Amino acid sequence: MALTLFMLFIMLIAGGFAMDLMRQEMKRAHIQNTLDTAVLAGAGAPYGVGPTPKEIVQDYMAKAGMASYLGPIDDDGEGLDDVIHTLNMSKVSATAKMSMDTHLLHLSGIKQLGAAAASTAERRVPKLEVSLVLDVSGSMDDTSSTPDADGNSVTKMKHLKKAAKEFVTSILNSTKEGDATISIVPFSWDSAPGKHIFEALNVDVRHDYSSCLEFADTDFGRAYIDPDVQQKQTIYTTIGNYGLTQFKNDYRTCFTNDYAEILPYSMSEADLHAKIDSLVAKGNTSADIGMKWGTALLDPKFQSVKTALNKVVKETKTVIVDGVATTIDIKMVDDRVGVVPAEYGEGETLKVVVLMGDGQNTYSNQFTTPSSYRGDDSDLFFLEWDTMLFQYAYDRYRTWKRSTDPAYCNYSNWKCVYTESSGNSYFLYDSYPGEFINLWRGSNLSVEDFNRLSSMEDGFKKKIRYTWEEAWGLITPEYYARKTGNWTPYNQFTNDDNRVSGSEKDVRMSSICTAAKNKGISVYTIGFEIKKNGNAETQLKNCASDPLNYFPAKGVNISDAFSAIASNVVNLRLTQ
Repeated sequence: MALTLFMLFIMLIAGGFAMDLMRQEMKRAHIQNTLDTAVLAGAGAPYGVGPTPKEIVQDYMAKAGMASYLGPIDDDGEGLDDVIHTLNMSKVSATAKMSMDTHLLHLSGIKQLGAAAASTAERRVPKLEVSLVLDVSGSMDDTSSTPDADGNSVTKMKHLKKAAKEFVTSILNSTKEGDATISIVPFSWDSAPGKHIFEALNVDVRHDYSSCLEFADTDFGRAYIDPDVQQKQTIYTTIGNYGLTQFKNDYRTCFTNDYAEILPYSMSEADLHAKIDSLVAKGNTSADIGMKWGTALLDPKFQSVKTALNKVVKETKTVIVDGVATTIDIKMVDDRVGVVPAEYGEGETLKVVVLMGDGQNTYSNQFTTPSSYRGDDSDLFFLEWDTMLFQYAYDRYRTWKRSTDPAYCNYSNWKCVYTESSGNSYFLYDSYPGEFINLWRGSNLSVEDFNRLSSMEDGFKKKIRYTWEEAWGLITPEYYARKTGNWTPYNQFTNDDNRVSGSEKDVRMSSICTAAKNKGISVYTIGFEIKKNGNAETQLKNCASDPLNYFPAKGVNISDAFSAIASNVVNLRLTQ
């Protein structure tokens, strides 16, 4: 009997021990979860605004009825702090502990059990390299399906500009100065790097009209544009009957306007906003080329390009420093921008492409390669000569005596006054009937007379024979055809078989998106007022790093898409 009672007592103690330990673990887990939530909220506190991280943690614990459990939090800034809070990161550590009375374990002499928790949350905004790749094709000038906040009908471009500027501000405000660079890459028919990026690359320069590059299909399988490898320049011309005039229509192979050029590695909110405000919607859609440039700007091979841009003086300003006027150079890329693009895998840098498109890729015209209408010795020539125009004659002994009759120039005591003038003209060779057309005078010259112009024209100065790449920037294929009757170059340029089709661009886009993702670049895409489950949405979804990185948007909601992406690149996580 005594043994039975003893065994029952032992079983009671064991059961009580298990019950009290279960209660202890439940308490500990509850405290740990609450503390995790509290420090996470504290780490997410905006810098310099509202409650401090310490106050937020204390408030969370108090509302959970655990204020008395919370240990001291050191945030006096004198070292070994539990709270580190800066613009670029915040780290909050806290501990909590409590004691609970036992129910049955006190029978064995254990009156209380303790439960403790410790947690650290870190909010770290890494250095950011962002390429904002924006569709500025003609459809962006269409009226949006939804009005603006005031109920007014606006274009899709207006919605984009507002959202993109908010995105820029959000990114720059979430990092300390110099830790975020943003490049803006507009694309339509093409993407124009601009004069200075163009000059920092190794390009087989064939003309000086524009800065676009011509990429082969295989180039889209690589995330980079190698500055040490020679690149091919895009022929600059357009559709339409234009000759010897500056091309301004919407069908140019490469837009030369400032608004169409890439803005690289900027940390200036004002410059980025101004760039976005300047965007104009024109042309077809080439998201493949936009992504190619957006990715190349994040690739470490472009470090030499960034270094070259650091030396380009954009403008010179006079500022007052300590009462003294001082001249400073404003560089194309600020000197405070560090080594960018960073190496892949560098833990403190996040590389991001944000690609916004409002429709599917569409065709682009191009000359075939090889072609008899590329390279040297085109049919277009330029001639220049000097002429002396008679003004008046005067008597050298009686200078007041003058005449406008050039016959006086033959008299020894008369002196004639001339002004120098230059003349020039363009000539286009017409193989049938084998004559040169003077494009300014409308007259024709035989081959023999044209070749003798250097001796026939008084004051002959020079004759230039353009390359085809130079010629197509002065006359269009259609203009050439209408003057000569030869439609071969026009057909080469516009023929469906020679064009880069929308479907070909889709394949290229898929390749460059894959190349970017393989390098660890985070790709976000936005489909702006596009058909659900259509080809454009399919391409954008496939391009994104993750299905959740694709954002469909309409009207003012495009701001929500950009805002969500901005929040995504700010990393908030529990580290312990």
